[in-house]
Amino acid sequence: MRQWWQTSTVDIVGKPQVAGGMARRWRIQVPDGWYHATNRGNGGEAVFRTDEDRMRFLGRVAELPERFGTEVHAFVLMDNHYHLLVRCRQSGLSEALRWLQTTYAIQFNGAHRRQGHVFQGRFKSVLIRQEAALDAVARYGHLNPVRIGGLGFSKEEQRRAKVAGCADPEAELVARRLRVLREHRWSSWRAYAGLEVAPAWLTRDRIQSGCGGRRLKEQRAALVAYTEQPIRQGRMDSPWEGIVAGVVLGDAAEAAALLRAAERNPEGQAEAIRKAAARARPEWGAIVGGAESILGRRWAQMADEYGDWGRDGTMAVATRHLGWRLVDVVRQVRGLKYAAAAQGIRRFWRRAEKEAQLAQFAGRLKAAMSIVNV
Repeated sequence: MRQWWQTSTVDIVGKPQVAGGMARRWRIQVPDGWYHATNRGNGGEAVFRTDEDRMRFLGRVAELPERFGTEVHAFVLMDNHYHLLVRCRQSGLSEALRWLQTTYAIQFNGAHRRQGHVFQGRFKSVLIRQEAALDAVARYGHLNPVRIGGLGFSKEEQRRAKVAGCADPEAELVARRLRVLREHRWSSWRAYAGLEVAPAWLTRDRIQSGCGGRRLKEQRAALVAYTEQPIRQGRMDSPWEGIVAGVVLGDAAEAAALLRAAERNPEGQAEAIRKAAARARPEWGAIVGGAESILGRRWAQMADEYGDWGRDGTMAVATRHLGWRLVDVVRQVRGLKYAAAAQGIRRFWRRAEKEAQLAQFAGRLKAAMSIVNV
């Protein structure tokens, strides 16, 4: 049976636009920024009607690392909305999410023979500037399937419990909550909890290790205990208590400075991100030289010989791990089209999940470039 993560394939940063008499909030974008992003269906309608819809959406999410250098650290799909925890290494959040929502909306409308908006306007995002908050935000997203009516954990029930207090939930209710959490297929939680194999495009190191432990087994146990704690207690603190202006989770003074900078020069945010990413990444010649040393073949041979996975593997590592955007990689490879490069990269990662030789190459090239780029 095909897994959802094996499926392959308008928002503007700038002056706040006025809609319904209210100015839109500024979109804050910084180099190497962490974000929680979410959006709902237009008019509260479902954006995922079928499992095929969910597979299509995650197929697009799977392309974010290669296309935009956007690391995906956590995700949750509900019927009428989604949550993403991402880190934007090479481009702004708006560019990546605009592409994600637009391409999915086209597919969704085509599949269901409908027209019109799919999402409820601009996606909402919060820039996370507090390192410690990442674990709480990931937990908030992962627990969404449990925060529904009937389990005593919905938003309204949590509000009442905060005011009046609540007794610890009974064992049967806790078991029901845990079952819902663990059986929800359309979430990264099952991969973090070790209940299924993680997709190759999901970056797990930060959230996996955030709750302590040296080895994977210890880290997983600590993360599971942390995530399940509110379910067992019946109470969960909101991760958004320190949010500033609705868009930054962090120090108030820094948030104010970021807001002022965005107001003065909104277009400059994207340019600053691109320049910072270009400075941080290794040169293309160094990456090619590393691939040649590992494989014992010249780049010209890899690039020109049909079906040679060395070229695809080099591009795959460059885009996923070394700070290169796919559009920039394509400019370096003579005669290669964007669509063919994207297809070759997806093909390489699918094979690497099954073939040790390809996975070892990816690991060795990534390690070699980390030494070059210190």
